[in-house]
Amino acid sequence: MRVTLASAIAIAVCYADRSNMSTAIIALASDYELSKTAQGAVLSAFFYGYGATQIVGGSFADAYGGKWVLLVGCVVWSCATLATPAAADVGTGVAALVGARVILGAGEGVAFPAVHAVISRHVPVERQSTAVAVVTAASYAGAAVAFAATPPIVSAFGWRAAFYSFGGLMVFWLPLWLPLNLSEGSARNEQRVALDDDDGEGAIDVEETRRLTSLDEASTPSSTATIAPPPPSSMAIWRELIKRQEVKAICVAQFAQSWGMYGLLSWLPTYFHDAQGVELANLAAFTFVPYILQGGVGLAVGVIADDFINTRNVPTRKVRQWAQGIGMIGPALALVVAASPVCDHNPTAAAITVDIGLALSALTLAGVSVSHLDIAPKHAGLVFATGNTCATLAGIVGVPLFGVILDATDQSWPLVFASIAAVYIAGAYYYINTIDVGDIDADVIRAARM
Repeated sequence: MRVTLASAIAIAVCYADRSNMSTAIIALASDYELSKTAQGAVLSAFFYGYGATQIVGGSFADAYGGKWVLLVGCVVWSCATLATPAAADVGTGVAALVGARVILGAGEGVAFPAVHAVISRHVPVERQSTAVAVVTAASYAGAAVAFAATPPIVSAFGWRAAFYSFGGLMVFWLPLWLPLNLSEGSARNEQRVALDDDDGEGAIDVEETRRLTSLDEASTPSSTATIAPPPPSSMAIWRELIKRQEVKAICVAQFAQSWGMYGLLSWLPTYFHDAQGVELANLAAFTFVPYILQGGVGLAVGVIADDFINTRNVPTRKVRQWAQGIGMIGPALALVVAASPVCDHNPTAAAITVDIGLALSALTLAGVSVSHLDIAPKHAGLVFATGNTCATLAGIVGVPLFGVILDATDQSWPLVFASIAAVYIAGAYYYINTIDVGDIDADVIRAARM
């Protein structure tokens, strides 16, 4: 429980540090006269760094343990947050600011793969849906804090203060995390490599592998002892993983889901400010509530999913399908309403509609957000990192594309919302018809050895 809660706090800080720019950029853009296209470039720069470290972070987390990987990531992203105002003031257009956001993304890119590797190792299987829900709900809480606190901070102290205050949150988390790392000794002691026999059962650690190898070398040619083969490389395992339909389903669903989630996370304050006429100081009332609702729904759905699977004997695959389907189609329908004339110049109606949609999206915490633990518990960090890389591509493409659309169509928010809804529905259809829940670890390791 301590590991889950400390991981959740790290993810909350992670999301707060990435989300404050969504509001701060309104004042920043005013100071530097940035177009929507330029704003989109700044907002999307985060995802370049975020995508670059997903696979690496997942590989290191699976091989050496997620705790130290998360620690390094937190230090990097916090320093990048603190450096953002200086980068904006360099005077080279948005180049330095984009660079700071890329570094921020690189630090945060290892966070979720590391945390999911920690959950896979330290949380019992029957409680992993709940653990994933707690951690992911914390991401919504972090975003909510950023959206609630940034408008008054910017209004009172200027947009630079938002980055100094959020970047400093690291100092409150480190005393919680460091004792957990030190209690386990060095990262090498946490390392475990899954080595399956011909039946796909059993595992031995690295030191045991070396011991057996040395015994084999010292034995006579007539020895008939069976020596475990060396573990396949992470890249060999990854190449086998991405061939599996289950992993493809996860990748497509995470891309589609993030097309909307990252788009709204980045542009929602601008939507309420520009399209609905909400003043910057009042934005918190319209932008933080969805993430509070997501956090509450996310916590509940994790517990309910575990109960359905472990107590009520509902098939795991069916739980994942229903959760993901409702969690993507529901928000799609809500955004269609938000894009309709019903919500024109009506910020309250728009807020309620968006709130409902984003709350429903939290149901996916019992769907794709935990699917990697179903299919590849020994390589959960790597599978999650692969899916999250695809999710990051959605941010790289979608976030700046929405800025271009807004500049090209005289602020056509209905077109932006319609594109999100369409991708949501397509992603839900593919996931529901493709996902499975059988453990593929043994087959993947065996194939990777060939």
